[in-house]
Order: sequence, then C-alpha cells, then structure tokens
Amino acid sequence: MNESSARQIRKFNPGTLQSDAEVKRQFVVREREFGLVMEVLRGNIGSASCRHVLLVAPRGRGKTMLLARAAAELRTNEGLSERLFPVRFMEENPEIFDASDFWLEALFHLARELAARDAGLARELREAHGDLAARPRGDFLLEERARAAVLETADRLGKQLVLMVENLQALCADADDDFGWKLRKELQTEPRVMLLATAAGRFKGLDDDAREPFFKLFRVVDLEPLDTESCRRLWKMAAGGDVDGREIRPLEILTGGSPRLLTILAGFARRRSMRELLEELVQLVDEHTEYFRGFLEAFAKTERRVYLSVVDLWLPSSVGEIAARARLDIRVVSTMLGRLAGRGAVTAEGKGGKRLYAAAERLYSIYYKLRRERGEAAVVQHLIRFMTVFYSRGELAGMSGMLHEEAAQRPSIREGIERAMVEDPQSRGVLRDMGWPEPEGGAGRGAEFSGDTVLEEVKRLAAQGLEHAQSGETEAAIATWDEVVERFGNSNAPEVQDWVAAALCWKGDRQRESGETETAIATYDEVVGRYRGSDASDVQYWPVRALYWKGGQQEKSGEIEAAVATYGELVERYGGSDEPNIPHWVVAALCRKGYWLGDLGDSEAAIAVFDEVVERYGSSGSDASNIQYWVGMALCLKGEQQGKLGAAEAAIATYDEIVERYGNSGSDVLDIHYWVGMALCRKGVQQEKSGKAGAAIATYDEVVERYGSDDAPDIRYWGAAVLLQANCLRARALLVQGRQRASLDAFRSAYAAFDPENKEAVREMLQFLPGFIAAGASGRDIAEILSSDEAKSAALGPLIVALRRHGGEDVRAPAEISDVAQDILKDIHEQIESKEEKSVRAAS
Repeated sequence: MNESSARQIRKFNPGTLQSDAEVKRQFVVREREFGLVMEVLRGNIGSASCRHVLLVAPRGRGKTMLLARAAAELRTNEGLSERLFPVRFMEENPEIFDASDFWLEALFHLARELAARDAGLARELREAHGDLAARPRGDFLLEERARAAVLETADRLGKQLVLMVENLQALCADADDDFGWKLRKELQTEPRVMLLATAAGRFKGLDDDAREPFFKLFRVVDLEPLDTESCRRLWKMAAGGDVDGREIRPLEILTGGSPRLLTILAGFARRRSMRELLEELVQLVDEHTEYFRGFLEAFAKTERRVYLSVVDLWLPSSVGEIAARARLDIRVVSTMLGRLAGRGAVTAEGKGGKRLYAAAERLYSIYYKLRRERGEAAVVQHLIRFMTVFYSRGELAGMSGMLHEEAAQRPSIREGIERAMVEDPQSRGVLRDMGWPEPEGGAGRGAEFSGDTVLEEVKRLAAQGLEHAQSGETEAAIATWDEVVERFGNSNAPEVQDWVAAALCWKGDRQRESGETETAIATYDEVVGRYRGSDASDVQYWPVRALYWKGGQQEKSGEIEAAVATYGELVERYGGSDEPNIPHWVVAALCRKGYWLGDLGDSEAAIAVFDEVVERYGSSGSDASNIQYWVGMALCLKGEQQGKLGAAEAAIATYDEIVERYGNSGSDVLDIHYWVGMALCRKGVQQEKSGKAGAAIATYDEVVERYGSDDAPDIRYWGAAVLLQANCLRARALLVQGRQRASLDAFRSAYAAFDPENKEAVREMLQFLPGFIAAGASGRDIAEILSSDEAKSAALGPLIVALRRHGGEDVRAPAEISDVAQDILKDIHEQIESKEEKSVRAAS
C-alpha cells in the first residue's frame, strides 16, 4: 500500500470524508457480521413490521466501521439503494435528551445525507429543522412534527430509512425515562424506519427483563475479538505487507484482537519488520500517551479510580481484589465495574462471586505498567522480548544479511558503521554487499572516480537517495533513484552504470522493506535484465545481489519453488566468477537453495547441493576465509538431511567431518566454531536415535568441555545457545535412560548457565522443553527449577505458566501472558500426541 492510501485509514471515525469505494476496500474483516446485518435489512424491505439490529462490542472492535460499510452498501448496491436509505447519526449524541431531540437529530442527518443527491430537498429539510429547533422545549407538538417531517421524507423518497445510531446504551442513559418506550413503539409500529444501532455492552433489559423498553427488540450481533486470520488480513490492508499467522499472533494477543489498536500499530509499523515492531512497542506506547490519557480522562473520578485498579492489577481480578487496590467500599466498586462493563472498558468472566474483571483493551494495562512502575514495566518488557523469540519465524542460522542491513540503517550506529568501513577492509566488503554507501573521504569507489563531472552527479544523486531512505523518506528516496535511472541509464560508462545499478537495487531494497514484495521483485528483475550481460566487474555485482534478494522475496511470498529456481539461476550465471564480491552471494544462494529443497522434502537433492558447496569452496584459501562459515553451515545442513533419510551413520560421519575441519582451527572466521558445537550436538541426537544414549551423553560432554571454559574458542553470541543445547540434550538422554533425578540435575546445570538476555538461548529453551516434557519430564518440576532464579524466571513468565498448567495447577495470569502460555501448551500437547502416535505405529 502506498503512503497516500495508508493515510486515509480512519482509526476512530471510519467513513468520515471517505468514499464508499474506500470504505469497502478497507473493510477486510467482520464479513460474517456484515452478512448478518444485511440479511436483516434485506428482510425488512416491504415488510409491515421491521426487525432491528444491535451491534454489541467494547470500544475499538469495529462497530463504527461496520456501520460505515453497511451505509456504503446501501448507497452503492443497485437493488438496495432503490428501497433503503441510510441515515447515520454522530458517534456521540450529546443533544438528544428526549424523543423530540431524537427526531430532530434524525431530520438533521437526513438532510446531510441528501445534500449530495438532492440539494433542493436537503435545503427544505435544513429549513424545516431550523424552524423546529427554534421552538421551545416544552412545545408538546415538537416531537410529532419532527417525527412527521422524517416520515414524510421517507414517503417522498419512496424508501425505508435505516437509522444508524451509535452508543445506544449511553443515549438512553442520558435521555428522559420515557424515551426508550417511545422509541420502541415507533420501531414496532412504523415500517418506514428501522434501527441499526451499536452499544459498548449488553445493557440492562436487552434479553432478561420484560419491564425494560428494549427487551427482545433487537437481533443482537456480538463483535468478538478478531481471530488470527482476521488480524492478518487487517494487518495486510493497513500496513501494506503480508505476514503469516505466527507473525501476527503476538499483536493479536497484545491488542486482544482489537481492530482499532491493530490499525494504530500498523501505522507505526510501516517499513519495520514484525520483530522490530515488537521491540519498539515501548516507544509506540510512549508516542501514544495522549491517546491513552484521553481515554482515562473520559471517566468520572470514581470510575477512573476503579478502572486504574483493574489495569494495575493486570491479572483478571475479583471485585474484592479490585476494591482493596482502589481502597473503596466493595459495593461502590461493584457498581462502578457494572458501569465500566456497560461502556465496554472492562470485560467480566464467570458468574457471581467468582466473576473476574480485566481491561477490555489490553494495551491500556501495558501503557499503565510502563508509565507507573519500573518493576512492572520490566515484566512487560520481558513479555514482549519473550514473544519476539517465541513467535518470530526461525530463519536459517547464519543468514544474517538482513539483520546487518537493518542495523546499517539505524542512525544510532551509523557513525560506527562508517568508521568500520574506513578502518577495516573486510567490514567494508561485507557492508558494501548490503548496499551501504562509502563514507565521505573513505576508501572505495567514491574516492576512485572523483574527477568525472557526470560521475560526480550520478554519485551525488544516488547518495542523496540513501540519505532520504535512512531518514525514513522512502518515497523521496525512490523518486531520487528513479531520476538516476532516467538521466544516466543509457550511459556507456561502466563506472556510471555501477551507480545506476546500485540505485535500482537500493530502490528494490526499500520496496522490500516496505512490504511491497511484488514491486520489489519487479525492480530486481529490472536490474537483472539490464546488467546480467555486463562484463564490467563492478556492475556484475548488482544483478547477483538482485537475484539473491529476489529469491528472498519469493520465499516471503511462499513461492518456495520459484525461490529455489532463482537461487539456481544465480549459481548458474555467476558460480564461475572470480570477482571478489561475488562468491559470498553464490555460496549463500547455494545454502538457501539446499535448505529449501530439504524443506520441500527432497533430501537427496538438498544433499547434492550441500556437496556442491563443499566441492566448490571447501578448500578455499585465506582470501575467502569467510566462505568457510557457509561451508560449515552446508555440512551441518547436509547431516540434518541425512538424518531425515534415516542414515544416522552417514549423518554422524558428516558431523565428524565438521569437527575435523574446524574443531582445532584457530580461524577468526565469524562463528565458525558455532558449527562445530552444533555438529557435536546433532551428532549426539543421531547417536540417541541409534540407541547409543551413553555415547550421546559423552558427545554432549565434549561440547561443554570444548566451549564451556574461560579459555574456550570464541563462538560469540551463539555460544550460550550451543552450551545450553548440549546441557539440555544431556538431560533428555539421561531421562530416556530412566535416570530422572540425574536428568533434573543436568537440567539444573543447564539452567545455571542460561542467559535470559540472549535471545538464542531463550529460543533454544523454548524449542527443547516441549520435547523434554513429551519424553516424560515433569512439567511441575521443570517449572520449579525455572522459578528458582527470580531474575531469569522473569524472562520466561509465559513458559512457567504453561508448565504449571500442564502440571495441573490452576494458574491465574494476565491475559497476554495466559494466551502465550496456551500456545506453548499447544506445542507441548502436539509433541506428546506425536510421540504417542509413533509408539503405536512401532508397536503395530
């Protein structure tokens, strides 16, 4: 979605100053509820007695958007527009105190709706409204005359009027006592009008008290929180980029499936990955302080005190707990909670004395925690951090180009990057691979071609585009790079074409980061089409890079076979190049191709690709030392595929090859020892599968011995995760041997070295524990171990809740934590069921 389209999205007043077409385009959820509403309205056409609809949901659930969509349908559907006419009232109705005011307001909005269709009739109605509104409030004929003016207009139009009224419960609470009964009489006896209304909650007398005016009058349609798929569709429309269900799940949890809050987050998220958005959620809350504060200030003093107690407790809480926190009489609190529930500010679960209350909009609790208490703020931050690990899609380990590129665009570290490019040739090559410009005065092509006027101009424009991009001005950046291509795209000078190709690639990168997958692929295709036949060494680099990122975009779109073909094209075209910047992309493309072939189930083809990596690059000299990182990865992935084929001995031999190649290496290749540690861990797993639990334990001990000491080789950030994995696998192997106490002791040792600040360590814990529980470990015992260290357990809150619930405990937790815990429990149960199914198959 482009920026101009995105700016038209209404978070609070859908339909205001928007065309019917725009409302229909943005209406991507609530189709079922929309269908129910339209079914009732169609059924009223020509009926002597109309049915009426009440949409019930807390604030932000999409009631107003649904009204806007219904109004757009009534105006644009040829069959409906001839018979029905929508009349939308304001979201708030501060001028309605009795039936006279109601019909005056209907007349006013009827005139407004007619202005664009029948200017003459609209003018008549405005004049009639002005005359009637000037009459004194005590005029007993005012109500009848205002009502008659509305109904007469319906006759003149030859249509039934659909009155769309928001916040019906608040309107009735503020109006005279007889207002509801008068409105009921009209709705039951007058076929020319029907009511489509909204309410923040099921107010008194809807379906349980015949003495109330609206008893059994409405077809009530509840708007439940959006489910994961609906959240995904809304996100795609509002943020302009597609995500899968697992990626959107954390935002579904944090917003409680609120369309309004999701739309707010989507506005904040443009040009950010889902991971970045979660990590910057604290900043988002801070930037929307006025929004949150305005919501709180709308409450009366005592209501606000009770509401703040609810959000501060965060847990679903009883009336007594809320009264204690608010320091108010329990009867007063009970009354206030009833009002707050009626307004949709809080939700209530259970019945009678067991009823528990929580904030309807979950982000209010997070806002309050972050603003008020440092300790509680840390809990929120731990939760968000945990969610980035648990829900983020697992990327192939080592494919860190995207991460480096994201980091390169952060202003806070730009200075450090530029310094590295000047001082470290190796870093300069890596960052140049990511499209980062040479710094002013630094070594590189900027210094090399400083004398040519045309070249200086193309460089200036290309760099200007980068400045726009790094400032978040994506449209300006793309426009500048388009100018580069338009002005210099036909130049015969290779050094100029180098910058034109760079501008096109950077354009594709911004489109990619903005979620415009198809547009980015088209741009990368343009790069390849223009330059794949070029003999110029610098220019060759750009179509290689474009093909690689095209493959990445195809992966993101789920077009895995197309991505495999793209990586294959890259290797076929450029695999023989001896240009220094190209082999890095070729070996990366081979690894991704092999990874996805394995994921598609073609293990033999994947193994052939990994063998090709080793054959091409396994003996590379020091001038290509970083290539060895990819060779280590290829061998590790080859072993994984051999294991999938059931060739345990072959897999073990492959893992031994990694250890032999790099285990005693003094190489400073980035994280090469990571693959040694991973190979040993995976070797142990294969030994376990072969029934050699003792040998597996010895292998895991070797990992700890190699990398657990202070003088061990540096495996940097990944080290803690490798050691944790080895210790955890050792605990599982001991459990399989029936040595439960030794297994728990081993897990305690693993947890002692666990670093909750290391996301890979957290990810490893999350991947390991479901299988550990499925193997027979006690969830309650594991939860006790995890809870033993307060600092560490804070980072694992949802996991601990899940394990305690698995152990049979009834654990109360904030809704956000509880929902994540349920997803973890689902993973545990799926692994247990899978294990049981395998046992049944083996027995039969």
